[in-house]
Order: sequence, then structure tokens, then C-alpha cells
Amino acid sequence: MTPHLTLAGLVHSAAGAIHTILAVLCIGVGLIQFLRPKRGAGHRARGYLFVYAMLVADGTAMLVYQFSGSFNLFHVGAIVNFVCIVAAIVPLLRSPRPANWRRKHYYFIAWSYVSLMSAASTEIVVRLVPLTTRGQIGLAALVLSIVTMAIAYVLIGKYRPPPEAQSASTRLVEQSGVPS
Repeated sequence: MTPHLTLAGLVHSAAGAIHTILAVLCIGVGLIQFLRPKRGAGHRARGYLFVYAMLVADGTAMLVYQFSGSFNLFHVGAIVNFVCIVAAIVPLLRSPRPANWRRKHYYFIAWSYVSLMSAASTEIVVRLVPLTTRGQIGLAALVLSIVTMAIAYVLIGKYRPPPEAQSASTRLVEQSGVPS
């Protein structure tokens, strides 16, 4: 028998509502970012939407304690996701940008999305499958995270940006033998 789901049963606080809405928004925006070309104003605008929404979603996750009543592994996941978001943005903001900024940005933002998808899949299973103990919920979260990360590892490797070509000045310095 499928449990009767209501909005009040799914969301227990204003912070939980904000967190849920922004997380769902980020799932959609992140998927669009993955499927669309990686350059241009559209990519940049969607990227900033994703980043700002994820920062707020991670922040509001720190205010949600419905599962255990205290700081738990899901809060650690929000902190890890926050670190990934910051690490993805820092290379973009540096001037001049480091030589491998696109790959750093790609990997960190991709793993942030993986973290989001892992949390979402865990949330869905926990809400729909009649798990009765915290141990069962923890095991479900572990299995779903491993499966999500395994799939993501393959996809991230398959679609990573190509290595950036060296600039002419870098090639000349390397050919001259002068240490940089």
C-alpha cells in the first residue's frame, strides 16, 4: 500500500520548504546545464542560478533536523556540497584564470550535482519505502550514494572537457629550457 503523501507530511518547516523547492530547481537546472553546450551567456546565467540556489539550499539543509533531531550525515553532505560549489566557482573568479580552470570547474560542479542527486534519491526512497529504523535508512542512503557515484563517475569521465591547449608563450618557454 502506498503511503498517503501530503505537503504537510513532506515538509515540516519553512526552511524545509525552501530547501526542497531550491533542490528541485537545481535538479532541473543542473540537468539542463549537463545537456546544453558549455559556453555562452545562457550557460553562465543558468550556472549562477544553480550556484546561488545550491548555496541557499545547503544553508537551509543545516536548519532541517526532522530525521534525527540533531546534526547528522545529511548535514555533512550539505557541507561537502557547499565546498564543491565554492571550489567550482573559485577558478572562474581568479584573474588570470589558472590553465586548467575549465576542468576544475567541471569536476567540482559535476560532483556537486552528484551530491544533490544522491540526496534526492535517498529522500525519495526514505519517503516512499517503509523503512522503520535509522539503520535501514542509513543503509539505503549508503547503497543509493554508491550507485549514484558509480554512474556519475562514468558519465563525468565520459563528458569531461578536453585538456586545454598550451599557449604559444608557454610552449616557447618549455622549448627554451628556461624554468618558469
